[in-house]
Amino acid sequence: MRLRPLCIQCIIDSRFREIRGTSVGDDAKIKASIELLRIGFEEFKRGGELTVLATRIYHRLIDFFPAIIEYYKRVKRESIEEAFKYLPVIEEYLGKMSGFEKFVAATKISIIGNYLDTGVMELNPPSVKEILNYVNKPLAIDHTRKFYELVNRGDKMIIWLFDNAGEAILDIPLIKILRSMGNKVIGIAKEDPGFQNDLTINDALEAGLDKYVDELLSTGYPGSSIHWDKISDKAKTKIKEADIVVAKGMAHWEYIIEIDLGKPVYHLLVPKCSVIAETLGTKRGALVTLFRY
Repeated sequence: MRLRPLCIQCIIDSRFREIRGTSVGDDAKIKASIELLRIGFEEFKRGGELTVLATRIYHRLIDFFPAIIEYYKRVKRESIEEAFKYLPVIEEYLGKMSGFEKFVAATKISIIGNYLDTGVMELNPPSVKEILNYVNKPLAIDHTRKFYELVNRGDKMIIWLFDNAGEAILDIPLIKILRSMGNKVIGIAKEDPGFQNDLTINDALEAGLDKYVDELLSTGYPGSSIHWDKISDKAKTKIKEADIVVAKGMAHWEYIIEIDLGKPVYHLLVPKCSVIAETLGTKRGALVTLFRY
């Protein structure tokens, strides 16, 4: 996706938030903030696709100021722990349903996990308990039936592109349903140190997510999406072999709409800024399931 004026403010605001969230002293934070402005000036002038540009800025900043990596380790650990606390409640809720009704409910739970995002300007992520209240919210774009009819036959190889760390735990119920239908689910996480609070391969292994998928692997690259010239050959091969790609979150939407993966892509996301909402034709905060051929 191309850079928009508001994206500049959002990217820089998110980086400032990270700097403030670290446990170092004010002098170090001031130095990092000044360096961020320099990096931002250089990279915005350089230009490029939005998610690639955001990735470059983030990684240049953490190279200069690695305290951000430690900050996100804490943020992700807390988010994963909180999400796991509510997983039994979610399973009990879904256990009262069956068929397509259960599939839709599990899909919504997976989507609302996308609210657990620290990388959007003026968005303070709610708690898992708070977002679970959104489960009765209608889908603004609803392609759930198309996806259900395709996977309900089973025998599909599905790539699952994880997004935020806590969100990944709320993906578990839908992943379990997909596998129970006779499909194979390959989970793909970012390479460490990752991007913002996105799930990395080490986060996933520590959380035990390998128990819920048929295979778990890394992109081989710590960027915000599956930048095709950067990810590993193994990740590329798995994506090429797959029948369907499930892409969680905004960054995957922003990048994947610019490329052709040669297969159906099922986007599950919440547009948390006006720019993404505009590309989808929805309002901010909407729940979206969008199936692209």
